[in-house]
Amino acid sequence: REKIILFLFFLLFKGTGAFFLNERPEEKARKYLKLSLSEYKKAIKENPNNEKVVNEYVKLLEAIIGKTEAKIELALIFKEIGFDVRVSELLLDISLKDRENAILYLEKRVEQSKDIIEKINLYYLLTEISPQNPLYWYNLGKLLIGINKEDEGILALQKAHKYNFKDITLFYYLAIYEFNKGNFKKAKSYIYEGLEISDDILLHKILLKIYLMEGDKEMANLEKEKIKNLMAKKEEREIEKKGLVEKEEKKKIVKKEKIEGLNPYIFLGVSKNEQKLYVVKFDGYSFNIIKEYKCTTGPNMGDKEKKGDKKTPEGAYLLISKLEGPSLPSKYGICAYPLNFPDPIDKRLNKDGDGIWLHATPIERPPYNSEGCVVVNDKDMQELTSYINVGKTFICISKEKSFFLNFPYLKEIKNTVENWRKAWESKDIDKYIEFYDENFFSDGKNKSGWKAYKEKINKKKKYIKVDISDLQILPYKETKFGYMTVAFFKQNYKSDNFSSKTRKILYLVKRNGNWKIICEKTL
Repeated sequence: REKIILFLFFLLFKGTGAFFLNERPEEKARKYLKLSLSEYKKAIKENPNNEKVVNEYVKLLEAIIGKTEAKIELALIFKEIGFDVRVSELLLDISLKDRENAILYLEKRVEQSKDIIEKINLYYLLTEISPQNPLYWYNLGKLLIGINKEDEGILALQKAHKYNFKDITLFYYLAIYEFNKGNFKKAKSYIYEGLEISDDILLHKILLKIYLMEGDKEMANLEKEKIKNLMAKKEEREIEKKGLVEKEEKKKIVKKEKIEGLNPYIFLGVSKNEQKLYVVKFDGYSFNIIKEYKCTTGPNMGDKEKKGDKKTPEGAYLLISKLEGPSLPSKYGICAYPLNFPDPIDKRLNKDGDGIWLHATPIERPPYNSEGCVVVNDKDMQELTSYINVGKTFICISKEKSFFLNFPYLKEIKNTVENWRKAWESKDIDKYIEFYDENFFSDGKNKSGWKAYKEKINKKKKYIKVDISDLQILPYKETKFGYMTVAFFKQNYKSDNFSSKTRKILYLVKRNGNWKIICEKTL
């Protein structure tokens, strides 16, 4: 004890520099202590067999946090560098002398830790001290799958299953793994166990794929019917839930101006600064948050510029498809929705990169921990899917939520789109082309090329009729072209010699108080 006090005294007063001159003694003490512990860790990692350094580190820590806790921290260092023999020696000693307190300390450390690798190592220690605790194995397995160590993660989940852990997510990941290995019998056994807990749609979908690959048409048809019924029930519940939400929203509406001709719609909003994903609803009057979830985005701030920059793109993007089941690697959780990034504007701005998704994860990721995607945990994604309609739902990503919540241009843009539609129907090319920006470019045509193209088409038409429905209007982002927004809608086009039903995106830019179309994309 006396040696420890002398050692700390030495740390406090040796080499006090100008950097610490204006600090209180206790602040200096904490800084020196933190620095000392950090340097000891480095020294141990460089030479874990230096018993003198190891013992000095442990004694210093014992004086601060206690004997058992100090040994755990040492075991954590050894685990980090793969010195598993020393880890086992330390944990055996701890288990024999103070197992209960060691478990409490480790659980507290797990709860406090924000680092995924550290969490994994802490759970490895917990599983060694308490190898029959299924929850430790389950959490370890999810963490390993979340960092793309699927084989190790599955071994941990199998241990959780062995010790009688029951959870739908457990059976989902085990079934997916066995399916991809071609072990259909084993996959089915996990699915049947999971279905005893809950009639889960995802498990039924895997079972359907197995029956189809086995050529069992009768069982496949039964599964199709079950999935259809489950989807119908889910939809009924969602309609009922949304009806209750709408009733509450109507009660809250206070003297807002209704925007005629613009029906309610839902989009997702992401605040990169808050690391939150919001479900936002236009209720006929304004944008309102109806749900919020934690999310994680790329570690580097700013709009995405190029592949590999670990930035999450900013703008309004369409969720263009849904990936799920055996074809989706487990690290992406239960499902993923690719974004239409880069969109036509991004391409004009020379932005590149691909594979930007909204996807799930089996773990709780810390903030700013993706490669550029928007990531939520599996549980939240299960809820989110009810708000997503592939090919129709947008995700608006910005620094602050105020960017997509405080949006005052809905009525202006709605009127612009309506007047553009009427001008198109009139076949008055000069009136029609006034709605297009000087920087317009689409399908390889600039504004003059677009005018010539449309003029040529119009001459062949006796009449043009354009109906627009399901209009959605969202903020896009500030670009070198100016402040931009997006209008997305279903378009029903008819003329005397041609008709089509499509969906269309108009990218609009603010010009001298008016909105001009800078890009037009038919889907």
